[in-house]
Amino acid sequence: MHLYKPSTLIFNTIIHIQNRKQTIINGAPDIDYVDADPALDYCNWKGRGGTESIQAGSLIVYDTAELTMWYRPDISERDRVLLNDDPSKVYEIINIENVEMRNQYMILKVQRVVNA
Repeated sequence: MHLYKPSTLIFNTIIHIQNRKQTIINGAPDIDYVDADPALDYCNWKGRGGTESIQAGSLIVYDTAELTMWYRPDISERDRVLLNDDPSKVYEIINIENVEMRNQYMILKVQRVVNA
């Protein structure tokens, strides 16, 4: 039986993880992000290129990536990741895969909108 096991030497990209916090104010959701505990972690970051679309006459470019890291149950699709702890590179998590459902490694698919 072959189990998935990435080399731990490839986890060399630092990321900052923020959990989504939603509160209801006057019947409307107020969304904020707070640092996860721990906020900083390491992963293997692989850029997947960008995709373009036109919405309401404007060109929108999506910068996508896939990252592999140690499993963390506190991360969900509602959270976001900052690449290299840089506030200008905020990626929304769009999918999480718990590799082989073993709670050892996880693969996150992330994207950010780049103004074109």
